[in-house]
Amino acid sequence: MSSTDLSRAISDSEFSDASVTVVGYGYMGRAYVGALQALGVGKIYVCSRSKKGFEDLRGLPNVETISGGIDRLSRVPGVDELVIVATPTDTLVSFSKILINLGFRRLLIEKPVSLWSREIEELSDFVSKSEAFAMCAYNRVAYPSVIEVLARCAQEGGVTSIAYDFTELIRADWTERFPPEELMRWGLANSVHVLSMAHGIGGLPSLWNSYRTGGLEWHPTGSIFVGSGMTNSDVPFSYHADWDSKARWSVEVHTSQSTYKLCPLEQVFRKSSGLGNYEEVPVEVYAPKAKAGLAEQVAAMLHDGVGAMIPMSSLEDAAALTRYGEDVFGYSAGMN
Repeated sequence: MSSTDLSRAISDSEFSDASVTVVGYGYMGRAYVGALQALGVGKIYVCSRSKKGFEDLRGLPNVETISGGIDRLSRVPGVDELVIVATPTDTLVSFSKILINLGFRRLLIEKPVSLWSREIEELSDFVSKSEAFAMCAYNRVAYPSVIEVLARCAQEGGVTSIAYDFTELIRADWTERFPPEELMRWGLANSVHVLSMAHGIGGLPSLWNSYRTGGLEWHPTGSIFVGSGMTNSDVPFSYHADWDSKARWSVEVHTSQSTYKLCPLEQVFRKSSGLGNYEEVPVEVYAPKAKAGLAEQVAAMLHDGVGAMIPMSSLEDAAALTRYGEDVFGYSAGMN
């Protein structure tokens, strides 16, 4: 299924009868509300600790706001109601449990769910015992660019290898903008966006060798990372990142006929000859004004047909990717 097929499938789906609660109205919460409106979701509830920011929601007939935090969310959810957990990273696990105890049984939890693999594993067990359904919102696996690459690779006999770069464009003000605990595990707080995309295409890592060197004051475990391995789909992969240099996020996917490069990640470029140039591949996007991948992954959670077209990440997959990241970045696997 190409990006065009995905866009048409979303357009042909009906979301006016759907009900979605968004918990957290920071940057990502606002982006989710925009995606829900683009989909035409019939009823949107927005829950936040503060009323700040609710001004832009006033007068919208399909939106109801709840201030005062999750403790004020006393409404009994509908049987198929989706809840999107878009709170700060250090609250995602605890708030997800509270929401399940309140009766929600269908959850989309913002990435990375937790900076610790054991916390994700523990939440996965809790979800299973509660007979709920939860997915990790790695929105980059739902990029139309990824769907386009997957479709073209399938037509060309499958992925033969994959390589990716997660070099960070470090800013001098990061120590002021982000909490120290996130910066100490920045690979899982941010670089995981690239890891999730690459391994959403090629399969989760199963065997690998990793090497790291260097370090930053706020990230002492390393600043240069290289490695390679095999995925659970028997696809060889390699990765590189040099946070002291000037590269940028990218993913290269190889088949026997072509090389596809996603750089920036929202776009696709194809080369079909070793001596040829990269040419841009057209990518159709359902909601161009929405944050990339959000409308697509929400549609996947609300409609099984759309969900079958997107490589969404279960909590088990998120835990596995986080365990891999803990090794790549040199982090402890213990709970915070």
